[in-house]
Amino acid sequence: MYKSTNLDLFPYPFRTIKEGTNYRYSNDLRKLEKGQMNCVKITPEYEKQIKRKRELLHEQPEVRFQSYPHTMEMQWEVAEMLINMAVEDYPEHFQIEKNGNHWTFHNLILNETESFIFGDSSSIELEPLDLIGRHFTTDFVLMVVRDDNLYLEVAQESYAALFSPHWNKGMSFDEIHGPVPFVSRTGVSLTERVRDFLIRNVLPGEPWTRINWNLMANRWDVNYETFDTWGPTRFLVTPENAGNLVRLRVEEQFFYRMPRSNAVLFVLNTQFLPMEDLTLKPEWLEQTYSILSDIPKPMADYKGFTPFIEPTVEYLKNLVEKVRLQTKGATIGGL
Repeated sequence: MYKSTNLDLFPYPFRTIKEGTNYRYSNDLRKLEKGQMNCVKITPEYEKQIKRKRELLHEQPEVRFQSYPHTMEMQWEVAEMLINMAVEDYPEHFQIEKNGNHWTFHNLILNETESFIFGDSSSIELEPLDLIGRHFTTDFVLMVVRDDNLYLEVAQESYAALFSPHWNKGMSFDEIHGPVPFVSRTGVSLTERVRDFLIRNVLPGEPWTRINWNLMANRWDVNYETFDTWGPTRFLVTPENAGNLVRLRVEEQFFYRMPRSNAVLFVLNTQFLPMEDLTLKPEWLEQTYSILSDIPKPMADYKGFTPFIEPTVEYLKNLVEKVRLQTKGATIGGL
């Protein structure tokens, strides 16, 4: 099972929460500054992630990639953006050769080359986003603005959290996020507020970001089509095995308005950290234990980890006490 090994690159989700306060669901969207707008990330796990992503796309192609026929132009626009980002930030890993519309993309990490006529889908075997997306560890969701809402028209997803391109294709933002149980004091749902915010504020050249998190029980992803497989595994977690089985799943989400199509691109950079690895960052361990101990049940139900939150919290409690005793012993021994 894949996990993050460079914690300096791990998007720990509770950084902005003040010490002594606990987590509550909120619209934490933040505008990206210059120098932060590139969603292409190369981590030490890049090759392992790409291998697994491609395996999942091969095993369930119709479940993990979906599009409408009229989206080809939008897909080419996104493919161009991703290629440019990769070459700009990682010229040692990616190269692009352009001879008119004849493009050749080089992935030097994997020693692979993609040659195609830009804008001509007959020159490639896969659809544009499905092809280029397989060179990046992130997932992609492309939504169009219509009738004051966002509608899903293209998606490539390998690290799903209660989501599936096959299931959610054609749905509105409201329909996809219908289970979100939170409303404001004035009765406006969080889903509605976020949707309106994205439509109004995500403009060409002005991307935004936010962090989303969840807990996974010994799974890379949980989509609707494989519930019979992963659903029962949530009940196998105990205080003894939670450290290895349960992972903090974090999505670093990026939102871009595509200048030509006016579509909104969602890019999801998903990283995993086992509970047992929180000892590498004792301050994260303490805070994560505190936050999970106080998670409201509606939130746990919505995120899908109600069946194993109690043994996970019990494991973290024992781990916190163990680390505290070790720290105390080291302090006394150093006197």
